[in-house]
Amino acid sequence: TKMFDDKLSFEAYNFGHLMTAACVHYRATGKKSLLEVARKATDFLINFYNLASPEQARNAICPSHYMGIIEMYRTTKDERYLALAKKLIDVRGTVEGTDDNSDRAPFREMNKVVGHAVRANYLFAGVADVYAETGDQSLMNTLNKMWDNVTNRKMYITGGCGALYDGVSVDGTSYKPDTVQKIHQAYGRDYQLPNFSAHNETCANIGNVLWNWRMLQLTGEARYADVLELALYNSVLSGVDLGGSKFFYTNPLAATAKYPYHLRWEGGRQEYIRLSNCCPPNTVRTVAEVSNYMYSISEKGIYFNLYGGNTLKTSLHDGAKIELEQTTGYPWNGNVVVTIKEMTGNAPFLYFRLPGWCKQASIKINGKVAVENLVPGAQYFELAGKWKKGDKIELDMDMPAVLMESNPLVEETNNRV
Repeated sequence: TKMFDDKLSFEAYNFGHLMTAACVHYRATGKKSLLEVARKATDFLINFYNLASPEQARNAICPSHYMGIIEMYRTTKDERYLALAKKLIDVRGTVEGTDDNSDRAPFREMNKVVGHAVRANYLFAGVADVYAETGDQSLMNTLNKMWDNVTNRKMYITGGCGALYDGVSVDGTSYKPDTVQKIHQAYGRDYQLPNFSAHNETCANIGNVLWNWRMLQLTGEARYADVLELALYNSVLSGVDLGGSKFFYTNPLAATAKYPYHLRWEGGRQEYIRLSNCCPPNTVRTVAEVSNYMYSISEKGIYFNLYGGNTLKTSLHDGAKIELEQTTGYPWNGNVVVTIKEMTGNAPFLYFRLPGWCKQASIKINGKVAVENLVPGAQYFELAGKWKKGDKIELDMDMPAVLMESNPLVEETNNRV
C-alpha cells in the first residue's frame, strides 16, 4: 500500500482502466481470465480502503477507478463494489485536500469546477455512474452545478476543457495567501479561455465525453448529446492525426512559431508523448467505442444520439428485432436517411435528435413530407409509424455557416471573428 503514500500515485487510475477493459473483454468474449484479474484489483482496493488513513485514501488522482468499480459491480453484481464506490465519494474532502484534486471540499459541497481538468471530468463521470445505481439526488445536484459551470463558463467552442497549463485557484477572489493554491492542466476562472496557451489535454476532453454520455443516459436530454458530439468531433479527434500514429497531448486553439516563450508540449503531434502515456491509448479506445454512443434503446424505442453512416442490428426490450441502415454525409451536411432493413414484432418509436444549433428541420417518410417544420432546440423528436422492411425515413437539418460570438468576458476573443 506504500504506492498510495504518494499524492501523485496513478495506481488507482491504472486499476480503473484495467477494470473497464476486463468488463468489456468479458462481455465481448465470455471469457473470465481478465475479469478475474480485475476482481483481485478491486478486492485489493476494498481491503486497502478499509485500513487506509484518510490521507492515503485521498491519494488517487484521475479517478478512472470510480467508473471501473461501478463497471465491476454491474458485471459481477457484487454489492461490495457499489459500497466501495459510494465510500470513495464520501471520503473526499474529509481531510485537507486541494483544488487541483477537486477534493478541497466534500463533493456534495462543491459549487464550481476548479483544478486539474482530467481529474475533475473523470470524477464527474464516476459520480454519475454511482448516481445511476443509487439514485442519490445529492450527487445529481452537484453534477448539475458542475455541468452548468463548465459548459457555460469554462469550456471552449471545441468542447475542450482545462484552459491553463499552470495557475492558481481562487485567483482574483481572495487576499489571504493561504487560501490560494497552485493548479496545473486545469480549469481557470470563469471565462478564462486563452487561445495560444490553451492546454485542453486530450484526456480531459475525453473525460468531457464520458461525463456527458452518462448524463445523457440518466436524463435523456439532448443537450448532453450536443456537448458529447462537440467534444468528440472537435477536441478528441484533434488529438490524433489522419494516419492514426501521431498524437496531441494538448489541443490549443491557435499556434505560432513566434510565441514569446516555450510551452511544455508544443511542436505538433508526436508518435510518443514524453512524460505522458495516457492520451494516445485513451484516444484509440474512445474512437473504438464511438459505436456505443450512436444509439440508445428505451422501452418505447430507439434514440438516434449521433449521426453517421452505419448499420444497426439490435433487439428491443419486448424482444422485437430490428435492423436499420443510416446513410448520411453528416457532419458535412444535415441530411440523414434511415432505411428499415428488417423489422419483427411491434414497431418502435424512433427518436431523432435535433441538435441545439439546428434552427430548421423536416422529416420525410418514403419520399413524402411527414413533418415540415420541427421545433428547433436541443431535443429528441418522437416519430411513430408502422415500420416495415424497405421504409425510408429522411431527416433534413439546415446547416448554414453561422457566426459564433463568445461571451465578452472571454478577453482573448474580444474584437476577433
